[in-house]
Amino acid sequence: MFNSEKAFDMLPSVVDLYDKLDLDSYRKKIAAKGKDETDKEALGIDLFKYIIKNSGKIKEEVFEIVSIFEGKSVQEVKEQSFIKTINTVKEIFSNKETTDFFKSAMQ
Repeated sequence: MFNSEKAFDMLPSVVDLYDKLDLDSYRKKIAAKGKDETDKEALGIDLFKYIIKNSGKIKEEVFEIVSIFEGKSVQEVKEQSFIKTINTVKEIFSNKETTDFFKSAMQ
């Protein structure tokens, strides 16, 4: 279950992830290319590719976020299957309520 306590515990790692990926610059670059936010699927794919290309920069933050969400140690998350970790990340960041919280917290 995702609750307020977990969200607040995750927040520092989410902000670190945001900063390490320099998502402000990425967003400005996308805006400069004239990409329209109405094509959310294309923007989502572009963002996913950008994150994958830069995943080495945020590996520890991902492990921390997943460990908080799953109630496991970081070491347990590192040792679990990659698919389990990715599915948890997907679950966290595809939840509208959660993403709205993180967006508002970073503004």
